[in-house]
Amino acid sequence: MGFLGSGFLPEIINAYGGLRTSMRKQMDKNPGEEGLLALLVFGCFVIFLSFLPRLFATDLSQTPDQSMAAGIIMWFFVVMFFLPLVLYGVAWASHLIAKPFGATNGNKPARHALFWALSVVSPVLIAKAMLSSVFIQIGGDTGTLLLGGLNVVLTLAILRIWGAMLAEAKEFSSAMRVSCVIALVFAGIFGVIFIAAI
Repeated sequence: MGFLGSGFLPEIINAYGGLRTSMRKQMDKNPGEEGLLALLVFGCFVIFLSFLPRLFATDLSQTPDQSMAAGIIMWFFVVMFFLPLVLYGVAWASHLIAKPFGATNGNKPARHALFWALSVVSPVLIAKAMLSSVFIQIGGDTGTLLLGGLNVVLTLAILRIWGAMLAEAKEFSSAMRVSCVIALVFAGIFGVIFIAAI
């Protein structure tokens, strides 16, 4: 029990006091696939909510019409139906990447680590969404620079949180090394996609 007590939302906040400890507590609960799916749905819904302020800020600078409603429906469909499939694939890939480094347990801990990390990062996503809408309203080079810096900070936060969760789930000693491996793998993937697109 952390300083906020027990319960799902307090556990998310308490996780910032010890990422690996929070992951260990989650694993000790040994949730079934329905529990992992609930974590995933919660995380995806927060991602959807995090898009809304930016969508409103962008559309309010244009002519408000039915395109805003269409944009919200489109993002809801993408985030709640397609993103979970992508995240299952990412979890599976993280499991495969962890195996050569000595991980011996199955794919479920990798899914649990990713989905719990997504839940833990949800307050950061909401805060980022609010700041993004402000930076969009600022506009110009300053707004673009602030938005870019905010995205870098968010990316580092996600890598740190997911790396710690995956390290605990796969029983690695160094969360920082896991985060670096994740970053290098995804940088390589995006690099290949970028080169192929040129």
